Amino acid sequence: MLNNISVWPILAVIFTVPISMILICILTLFGQRPDEAIQAFLETSDWTLSQKISPPPVEYDAHYLCTVSLRGHKKLVKPIRFGIRHGNKIVVNRQLCIANAFEQLIQEKTPKLHHFIRHIYDKYGYPLSKHINTSVQADITYILMKPLEWLFLIILYMFDKKPENRIATQYIGKVNI
Repeated sequence: MLNNISVWPILAVIFTVPISMILICILTLFGQRPDEAIQAFLETSDWTLSQKISPPPVEYDAHYLCTVSLRGHKKLVKPIRFGIRHGNKIVVNRQLCIANAFEQLIQEKTPKLHHFIRHIYDKYGYPLSKHINTSVQADITYILMKPLEWLFLIILYMFDKKPENRIATQYIGKVNI
């Protein structure tokens, strides 16, 4: 029967069902979905049949602490979500939100002091961020910024009625795609 080549398509159809059942049982035993191989192509963004859309690139060169939250080891710098800064997508961690909330508070309460702080930050912080090229450098920067983060947080709790609301709403906006 196997020597007759014209019977092969019929045998293939007949044996497909039991072989498929055996494969489904094996996949289920090992905790896999039966359609896992198909899902690997559908749940991506780079293939023809993909159902997902790739996110836009994440910007990190525009801000000193943005660089840290993107490049540092995730277990240490703890990125919490994506955010929007000047219409670009960035990675946001709590330290970055606290620093920005502090800057916002200073800008509201003492604009002249804010202008001075912003001038110093732009003069030294941005050029310094260009030298944060590795995860270890970002981790060290994150750790060195911790005392400032705590100071910012203390000031926020002392002078803001709802400091956690101010922190949580940092870098929320519309993205230009």
